Amino acid sequence: IQITTITRKTFFSKHFTMKANTPPPSPDPVNEGGREDLIDIGDIEEVIELDDDTNWQEDAHRDEEDEDEHMEETTDVTDVAALVFSKHKGSVFSCSVSPGGNIAATGGEDDLAYVWDIRTGNVLLTCTGHKDSITCVEFSHDGSLLATGDMSGYIQVWKIAASEKIWEFETGDLSWLTWHHASRVLLAGTAEGEMWMWLVPQGNARTFPSYGINSQCGALLQDGKRSVAGYEDGSLRVFDLKSGQLVQQFSDGLAHTAPIASLAVHKDNTLVISGSLDGTAKLYNTNTGKIIGTLNCEVTPDSEETNAEIDHTVEAVSFCPAMPGIAVTATLAGYITIWDVASQVSRHVITQGCGSSKLLWHPSEPVLFSAGLDGTAHSYDVRSGELLDKYTGHRSSILAFDISKDGSTLITASDDGTARVFKIT
Repeated sequence: IQITTITRKTFFSKHFTMKANTPPPSPDPVNEGGREDLIDIGDIEEVIELDDDTNWQEDAHRDEEDEDEHMEETTDVTDVAALVFSKHKGSVFSCSVSPGGNIAATGGEDDLAYVWDIRTGNVLLTCTGHKDSITCVEFSHDGSLLATGDMSGYIQVWKIAASEKIWEFETGDLSWLTWHHASRVLLAGTAEGEMWMWLVPQGNARTFPSYGINSQCGALLQDGKRSVAGYEDGSLRVFDLKSGQLVQQFSDGLAHTAPIASLAVHKDNTLVISGSLDGTAKLYNTNTGKIIGTLNCEVTPDSEETNAEIDHTVEAVSFCPAMPGIAVTATLAGYITIWDVASQVSRHVITQGCGSSKLLWHPSEPVLFSAGLDGTAHSYDVRSGELLDKYTGHRSSILAFDISKDGSTLITASDDGTARVFKIT
């Protein structure tokens, strides 16, 4: 691992580099139980056995100082944010909105996470103790807990009401972190290829089979009983949470030819879509273990003047909750494609003009939100591909964003060292 500052390219290709002040990560967990304190499935059987109708639902790292000043002088950016949160002393890599919609959490390059009021910007909790840039922050399904994870693999869980840390653990370099959508079960994937599951705050732990390949991204399926992980070698695997065993593997001829950068699950509890550095997205059936199709997400620009190499990495993928037959892919080249899942034919290709880091949906409408690398969030009607609105104010790439459950508020986290609150009309 090179000792260097995170660059935009390494961030979006999921190949994180550690900061110079980062100590070597320890493979030993902080909790006394360690790897042997495995989850007794009897303890969590109730949270894994879900009802079928359960709801599913990183000073800032800037460019050279003279470049920033030049951008401020030459770029006319209208700030339409209702509030700007500027406590971080570095790039803001992650953000999350609580289920109640009144507080947000952000994590950044300054090794700090903050919990703050989205109406006033007042800090409610400062999460300290991390050893590296915080790349993951996420509220639990009921909003009572917040998980924060840094690049070196140190994870902490905070009780919001008491403003205190209630649990901690240390893995290898962290790639992704997510809560179970109906219980206090936390899942994570690491650069060493391990996948972990913990019951919080009890700390009971389970590890899943490791294949020695970086687990780039992961998600929980709708049934809450299975998880899926995408890997650096282009493969994808599905695990059973109760048994801890591998149940499906998409490798060899079924895999991507380059690392997986993104994945999303369908609410039908069967389909998974993965996006890769190879410029394609693949649709998989997690029940049958078969590939349904491969979507070519490379778009050739109309202009013949561009000689620069185009990055067709499929950085974000998603299924539309309001229109289940629709899937969306977004590339670093700046193209968003709206696909018909059944026919695997593109309905609309949106030329955004910049790459996307993340995709989100309005909770109840077929409205897509895209986090732009130009510092602007965009919203689109997926039925027509029409641009609905732009949310401007940031002066550098949006690295993460989240939307409130009522669809009224958008929180963005940027490479410019700020987080912003936008009101959705």
